[in-house]
Amino acid sequence: MCGITGIIKLNNIDLDLAFTVKKMTDCIKHRGPDDEGFVFPDNNPAIVAFGKDTIAEARNREFKYSPDKNIDEINPDSRVALGHRRLSIIDLSPIAHLPMCCNDENIWITYNGEIYNYIELRNELSALGYRFKTSGDTEVLINAYKEWGKDCLNKLNGMWAFVIYDKQKNLIFGSRDRFGVKPFYYYKDDKILAFASEHKALLKIACLNTGVNQKAVFKHLFMSQVEQFDQGFFENIYELQPSHFFTLDLNSNNFEVKRYYTLKVNYSDIFDESKTKDYVSNIQNLILNSISLRLRSDVPVGFCLSGGLDSSTIVSAAYNINKEKALPKFSSGLNVFTAINESHEFDEREWAEKVVNDFSLIWHKVQCSHCDLLDLLPSIIYHQDIPLLGTSTFAQNKVMKFASETGIKILLDGQGGDELFCGYVPFYISQYFDLIRKLKFGLLSSEMKNIGNSPTNFNLIIKGFIKSAVDIFIPNAIYHSLIRNTKNYLQYSNPDFWVTNSEDANFSGDYKLQGLNESLNHYFTGNYLKNLLRWEDRCSMQYSIESRTPFADDINLIEYVFNIPGTYKIQKGWSKYLLRESMSKYLPSTITYRKDKLGFSTPQQRWLQEINQSMKLIICETEDKDHFINKHKVLKEWDNVFSNNKLSKTQDFFWRYMNYLIWRKIFF
Repeated sequence: MCGITGIIKLNNIDLDLAFTVKKMTDCIKHRGPDDEGFVFPDNNPAIVAFGKDTIAEARNREFKYSPDKNIDEINPDSRVALGHRRLSIIDLSPIAHLPMCCNDENIWITYNGEIYNYIELRNELSALGYRFKTSGDTEVLINAYKEWGKDCLNKLNGMWAFVIYDKQKNLIFGSRDRFGVKPFYYYKDDKILAFASEHKALLKIACLNTGVNQKAVFKHLFMSQVEQFDQGFFENIYELQPSHFFTLDLNSNNFEVKRYYTLKVNYSDIFDESKTKDYVSNIQNLILNSISLRLRSDVPVGFCLSGGLDSSTIVSAAYNINKEKALPKFSSGLNVFTAINESHEFDEREWAEKVVNDFSLIWHKVQCSHCDLLDLLPSIIYHQDIPLLGTSTFAQNKVMKFASETGIKILLDGQGGDELFCGYVPFYISQYFDLIRKLKFGLLSSEMKNIGNSPTNFNLIIKGFIKSAVDIFIPNAIYHSLIRNTKNYLQYSNPDFWVTNSEDANFSGDYKLQGLNESLNHYFTGNYLKNLLRWEDRCSMQYSIESRTPFADDINLIEYVFNIPGTYKIQKGWSKYLLRESMSKYLPSTITYRKDKLGFSTPQQRWLQEINQSMKLIICETEDKDHFINKHKVLKEWDNVFSNNKLSKTQDFFWRYMNYLIWRKIFF
């Protein structure tokens, strides 16, 4: 787990590559405090450099990628520069230094991620004649590319963002994992192609042409969305989407981005009760294998535990794997971390405690309150590179910070469980829609009678159907007019900002009239899961922690579940039916059959009430350079909006507006 950077000159631009790549890599030190390295691989021979944080044991060694020059003292005549910050997780020896090359120095890589099946791949490559000097996954990835080229991506189980310089082909090849666990951003014009794990690294390039992307700001403020398209909050900085790779031909400067993977989904409605048992058994085995692979490490491992089904599944599986294998890393027990707060409605400690007591876990409770929220907010926004949407990111951030302070370097978390196994209210709407369009009214009636087992109710389902019908039956222009008159916080937009950005906005949200597996595919491969993973990545990496999410990147588990017809996934009113059944023998029964659902929630409305005057002061004192929002109207109506304790979308809008102003001040 690391941070990667790089620059490739596309013409004879006067740019000091060594100075620039060093500045880029320095500002993501938090992603990899254990080591750093640089290479200018198109020189003959390649120039390999060290920085102030490069470990002494890696310098001037016999391996070919050992750095022997000081990055501050060189100005290479080179087109290509690769930078790396390393968080040492697997193979802690100096020979695991990066950037790394293959034996003949024709392939160089800078790489962020974990290929969890690296041992199996190394065995396969060894049988083909490859020899390995390291015990980690980077060398496996290099040789996998050398053997299979771009098709190596089909072999990988895990999370990654990497860039390879192929000297023989005079080619740059970069890739991101299938579902967006690891970040990858790039900038390209006629002068340079640059890439990095985080936006802030790209901002260190002197010739960068960027600014505020007002369409992204609009979606943040009025639609609670982030990174919906390739171009996010920073103009001209693009996100390499999940399941994509890029190539840059250094002979012609031809740059191409292509999709290498599409998730196959079973859209049939076949249901055979006798198959349920097999599905449950196979899912159980796949979950245990997935988590077993993600326990591979040479550093301490811990677990996020909310008390919900997903995190409890991971903890219970790890507990039973350790019980069977007696893993040395867990000789003193499993460390679990739970965010707690003083609200009754949003605090889940009583559920987490049931898991803790069942398995005798080492429980770390992380207190979250409004008291230090505003003090920590600028630092969190800086590390996130984007404004926060909600206070749950603050709570997640505090959990990561506490885990780091206890010496944990890896945390397993349950992101992806809801999107894989049907954990959200809209999935019930999709289930009912499936049954209605297939005329299965008897089964529909049975499911409706069992709605008490679900975390939803008929009122929410009816509202969902209405929202889903909006896109089909109401013309966009009319709907926008209705929305503007009914959603109070939309009135704070300045007219030009609204007219410019609202035309293609979809205010109906994630409610769609589509089948269950269609809906799951939308959540899993669209922006929903990807955005949850981006919050997770930045929160964990701010404190140099590797977050592992088995439900979001284990390709064997994911493909198997998506090959099961949707008719098996909500049964008798129970959401996540297959997950509950598959893990029932491992979980406390109270967790297996828990009906309510909070997710990673915080008492946001209460907290905003507590800090509203401090928020108002921040908005007063922070210049709004863009004038997208009528700031005078916001401040004039502030006290009235916060005059009672009722839930208010306008209060949430004020929170997002403050976050945007802080972000604007930090980066521009």
